[in-house]
Amino acid sequence: MKIAVTGGSGFIGTRLVKRLADLGHKVLVLDIVVPELNGNEQNIEFEKADIMNLEKMISTLQNVDVVFHMAGMVLNAVRKNPYKAIMLHVNGTANVVESCRLNTVKNIIYASTFYVYDGIAENEIVNEETQLNIFYMESFGATKLMGEAIIKDFHTKYGLNYTILRLGSAYGSGKCTNVIKTFIESGLKREPIEVWGQGKRRNQYTYVDDIVEGCMLAMGKLNETYNIISPEETTTGELAELLKEKCGFEVVYNPIQKEGASMPYMSSRKAIKELGWRPATLEEGVEKTLNKIKRDLEEHKL
Repeated sequence: MKIAVTGGSGFIGTRLVKRLADLGHKVLVLDIVVPELNGNEQNIEFEKADIMNLEKMISTLQNVDVVFHMAGMVLNAVRKNPYKAIMLHVNGTANVVESCRLNTVKNIIYASTFYVYDGIAENEIVNEETQLNIFYMESFGATKLMGEAIIKDFHTKYGLNYTILRLGSAYGSGKCTNVIKTFIESGLKREPIEVWGQGKRRNQYTYVDDIVEGCMLAMGKLNETYNIISPEETTTGELAELLKEKCGFEVVYNPIQKEGASMPYMSSRKAIKELGWRPATLEEGVEKTLNKIKRDLEEHKL
């Protein structure tokens, strides 16, 4: 198949593009940044394209079978510039969806976020059927939920097929902003890992390659929503202590800095049951991330 990936030069997108190319698909990377390619370049084509440009999106998505819509801003960037996030996540997504409709794309697979569950009490358990309230969310979750709504509306009106993936807090080596990478890099520099508050904030950290595998498994599922989120829940303090135990990193707690609120527990049962998704444990994912960062550092030194 010919598969387009918006945001294909990003943290998750880069790995997704490589995985698709490894399987023999023709992959069209749509991004404003040139991707870092290594291997299977013969199956990968890059087109510099901004999803805010409707005409460009319409022309570039001609003769494409499937679109992975991965383009978007990370949480901290959204907090710094919510206006830009609204334009990109809402108007940009509308452009991608309209282009898919006009080009009769067989399926659009949308990278949503676990932040659509923002505002729900942390003692609750949520899943894909949980009723969501956009007024309780930060702009990140709200704009992503608007993207979900646009896609579902186009399905109802025009029959456009979709798959919505609510991705967990992704970590790994490379272009990652997750606290796991931050902690590992601090430790390898022989700097103390700083945990804010008492380290009680809970999260369901999800290894990036498992997210990519979830994307691959969901390709054949039409008009469904899946939480691609690790079922393992961990506090920031527990994460830091794991790195201390495994690597001997120094851990310090900063009670002055306020730690963020915990999210509700997000069930990934549907993805595990229907897709056969099997994410790594936190310890396994951290080990892989640690080893890859070490290798990258050694290669850089050479």
